[in-house]
Amino acid sequence: MEQRTESLQDYLEKMALNKIKHLIEENLGVNCSGYRDEYLKRRFDIRLKATNTNTYGKYLVYVKKNPSELEKLLNDLAVNYTTFFRDSDVYRYLEYTLLPLIFRNNLHVRIWSAGCATGEEPYSLAILVHKIWGKNVGNPPVTIFASDIDREAMAKATQGRYQRKQLGTVGQHLIDQYFTCDGDFYTVKDFVKRIIHFQQFDLMKPSIHQNIDLILCRNVMIYFQKESQQKIHMMFYGSLKDGGYFVAGKSEILSGEPAERFKPIDHTVRVYQKPKLATA
Repeated sequence: MEQRTESLQDYLEKMALNKIKHLIEENLGVNCSGYRDEYLKRRFDIRLKATNTNTYGKYLVYVKKNPSELEKLLNDLAVNYTTFFRDSDVYRYLEYTLLPLIFRNNLHVRIWSAGCATGEEPYSLAILVHKIWGKNVGNPPVTIFASDIDREAMAKATQGRYQRKQLGTVGQHLIDQYFTCDGDFYTVKDFVKRIIHFQQFDLMKPSIHQNIDLILCRNVMIYFQKESQQKIHMMFYGSLKDGGYFVAGKSEILSGEPAERFKPIDHTVRVYQKPKLATA
């Protein structure tokens, strides 16, 4: 009898969890089906503790009484750990090899930082652009699109205001050039912000960009099921122009159709290319 009661409780908890996922999609337009269940449960458990509910069933009741809780839950789904110039070897490759190559072959460069969290990655890219072109260039021929699912993270990214510890290993000479100091905070200068466009976006949805020269989506795929990873990578493939590049996380490996379509360029820093169409 005890075993049946436990099985029934497990069933009810599973149903409650599925209803919570449905509420997120219905109210916020975010599809949870592509995330790994163990990841979702870890993130949901944070909100269970915060709301003093200890089961998905009780949490479901709480959410229905407090609709604003869904936004807090969505924000907790995104793990927004990032730093400026994360993985220095990747940024060295971008600065000295990949970006100069892309600039040499394009009149206007379009870059997409997908899963940009609180903005450290797109701002790092913008700093590289200005290091290459010189900050005296009024309008560098570059547009950086930056997206994330987390509205709160997007708001912080747009503001571009960070504490010194958040700048990590950024050298003082770069801080002096590209940030304005305001007490304990450092704000990205306007000329750096000017080439970046922030937008909330769910990677499980159809692409919002086309003809992109370079896409970075690093350390994000670990939260998705393999099928969803492949779907997102193929979405990136379709968003790139022929000959465009994709940079994945250093611990992430392409599989399935994306592995067959993309051409590996550098295994160490995980750079791939969408092959150019053969000309007759």
